[in-house]
Amino acid sequence: MNSVMDDNRLLTLANGERIRLQKHCAMLFEVFDLQYASPATISRCGMVYVDPKNLGYEPYWQRWLNNRAKRQTEFQGLAKLYQKYVPLCVDMICEGVVEGRIGQRLKGVIPLTNLNLVTQLTKMLDALLGQDELEEPLVLEAVFIQASHLPSSVTPSHN
Repeated sequence: MNSVMDDNRLLTLANGERIRLQKHCAMLFEVFDLQYASPATISRCGMVYVDPKNLGYEPYWQRWLNNRAKRQTEFQGLAKLYQKYVPLCVDMICEGVVEGRIGQRLKGVIPLTNLNLVTQLTKMLDALLGQDELEEPLVLEAVFIQASHLPSSVTPSHN
């Protein structure tokens, strides 16, 4: 990896094969942490760190909603359902907050951030809604609840 980030731009694969990257090629890595990165790798990287707690999931939701909802009724319905369900569910799953009190966090098989949860919600809504634009509030709420159902990988912690 370090050789790719040097001026020679030569990528050496695990099998010994070498690939020279052209000047117009660039590599972008998004990593969860730098726990296993060597000092040599870190010294060759430019890093931008945004703590998920500072960014949050609201901008992602707003972008998805603006691209998804063509009719005002669907836009308002989805926005209202989001405010009704998502912040409370995300607080419960990620922080263990129930009815304003900090309780036991849910334990997941795969660690998820609040942004991961909202991303999963939007993907499920895309799949369930398809290209149809639902205007019936109760039907839209039923679809929203189905899409926001807890992933099976999240269960109450028994520590």
